[in-house]
Amino acid sequence: MSCRQQTLALSTLPLEVLLKIADYIHFADLWYLATASRSCRKLAHHIIWHKYGIDLYKPRLNAYSHLVHSAVAYVCRHGHYSSPSSSSPLSQPLVSPTSPNSSSDSFPFSYPSSSSLPSPILSPTYTSPSPSTSTASDITNHHVLQGVANRLAVEIYDRSPLRDWEPCLDFLVDKTLGILLDHVLLDTCLDTIPDIETAGTGIPQLSTTIPQIKRCPYSPTRMGKLITDFLTTLYPTLTALFDDHAASIYHRLLINHLTRHLDALTHRYHYHHKRRLDCKHMKAWRLMNRSVRHSVLVLVRFMGTLVQTDLLTAGDLRILTHQRIVALFLVQQCHQQDENSTKLRAIMASLSRRGWMDEIEFQMTILLDLVRAIIGRQSIRWDAHMELDLFASMLRNAVSDFRSCQSSTSHPPSCINPSTTNNNTTTAALVSSTANANASSTSTATSSAATTA
Repeated sequence: MSCRQQTLALSTLPLEVLLKIADYIHFADLWYLATASRSCRKLAHHIIWHKYGIDLYKPRLNAYSHLVHSAVAYVCRHGHYSSPSSSSPLSQPLVSPTSPNSSSDSFPFSYPSSSSLPSPILSPTYTSPSPSTSTASDITNHHVLQGVANRLAVEIYDRSPLRDWEPCLDFLVDKTLGILLDHVLLDTCLDTIPDIETAGTGIPQLSTTIPQIKRCPYSPTRMGKLITDFLTTLYPTLTALFDDHAASIYHRLLINHLTRHLDALTHRYHYHHKRRLDCKHMKAWRLMNRSVRHSVLVLVRFMGTLVQTDLLTAGDLRILTHQRIVALFLVQQCHQQDENSTKLRAIMASLSRRGWMDEIEFQMTILLDLVRAIIGRQSIRWDAHMELDLFASMLRNAVSDFRSCQSSTSHPPSCINPSTTNNNTTTAALVSSTANANASSTSTATSSAATTA
């Protein structure tokens, strides 16, 4: 009688169970599962298709897309320092992806010559947190990011003709940035948003947040920070291989993909609210609403992280806010006069007073993240004075809507949190603190200019 027990293979599990398991792992884990064996590759590609909608079954037809996906998986796996005893990123040895120890990572490298590409760049526009205040796993390994950026830049250069290379560069950079920005929103449920220091209420105290923003960089999500660091590394690498025209292509395509994601999330959010009246299971609707809102907050926090670099200016963030982010707010759309807004007004009219206040609080959360992003840029670059005034006025309007909704009697009574009054007072103090910070920043900039003159 044999004592050997039969092992259960992953391929024998039902698809529903595999997708439930996949909810707790990242894309990079599924990608490296595909490198284990042929059966694991078939299983991983099947899960990736069902979970993310990414087709990896035909690598020869999508060779470059496979390369970019593998680059993201490699950066997610090796883009942070894993040793807790590291005192500085510069003290670590250069991890070469061509080393024998990394042969199983499915992203082989062939480094170009040092004369054609710049040396590893520690981004001058984004400072990593101090090792004394963060773990080593939060410190970006810029040498790995530079190696991956070199590989992608050389692949783009080799695929571009010597003459009339602009259309080919536009196509390849568009595909690259599209995949990179898609990965920011693939695992939003596993990518937590860093909390802002609060004073016992749901809305942060900006009076204590402003000094923190000036001492440390803007607080991004983990994936948002990693992709931002990679984008800031890929940008000078491409401009080193091509001329300055590549910079304008890079910036234009980055704005286009941010617009694409904002439009998609706006459509999802509005369509989800239109289905609320026909939905019989409100618990499922609330869970879906929370998921869509979380994706919006992750994207807004990613945009705020990009503003801290040279990839996105304060004017770009202002345009994106006026043209795209404001269109997301249901409260703002109720004031418009079109067919879509008429439907949204009917939806908002069916909400209770608590529903109105919940929508306004969501709007205030987004505007608060944008204000913090502009303050972080203003404290470093001194070029966001007018944008800071504009975002502060938008936040002030949201506060006035919150007050009018709180005192209105046109909506049915509901269970309002007793801390609502404290939230209202906190938000009013927040706006005044923003104005004071803006005034102090302006006076400091003026005195610096006078000293320079």
